Amino acid sequence: LTEMQTRDQNTFILPGGVAEIFLSHRREHQQQQSRPYDKPLPNTQTIKAKRYGLMKLALETGAVIYPVFVFGASDMLDQLTPVEKKGGSRSSNSKDDGKVTIRNLVGNMMETLSRKVQGGLTLFYGQYYLPIPHAPQLSMVCGNPIYPVEENENGNDTSMSSTMMKNVKGSKMTCRRVENPTTEQVEDLMERYVDALERLFEQYKEEAGYPNETLEII
Repeated sequence: LTEMQTRDQNTFILPGGVAEIFLSHRREHQQQQSRPYDKPLPNTQTIKAKRYGLMKLALETGAVIYPVFVFGASDMLDQLTPVEKKGGSRSSNSKDDGKVTIRNLVGNMMETLSRKVQGGLTLFYGQYYLPIPHAPQLSMVCGNPIYPVEENENGNDTSMSSTMMKNVKGSKMTCRRVENPTTEQVEDLMERYVDALERLFEQYKEEAGYPNETLEII
């Protein structure tokens, strides 16, 4: 990340990783196309975004965080072996809450194998049960930048001019770096990041075609 800063480049990171792949599922009402006038069923989208290591890295490098969410990305393909998150279900209307099924067992095995090989290995299908993606409406929304360090060294000015500084080697503007971030600093940045994602989701979900969706960040 520091090297990319010196080259005046940005980094696009998908924090969900393997865990989020196996939490992904299509909306149930996407599969009810034979009844297009039915009211969409309530659904919960679960994403894995609480990566404290990334927040610590942002503080150490002074990297500015831009929260981004893509509506419809999980509606492109069906997953044969999704993994039910502990303590809940994928949908408020799921009939398999709390049940141990063969699909869950296979999904857990695939997730474990994916972690070992450091890659996402899953069984998926799309239109006509072929690897042809469905064509949902995709909307990518971007939030306001999040500055890991919001104040100057005097602690009394939170304007952009005081928050940002020129990279030591490149021309890219970064925040003041924190060599050894404390737990409180990391948790504070994580809280601001999660809050930004939630506000971004709620602000645009109706316009993006997901009015009955709720977002769960784990």
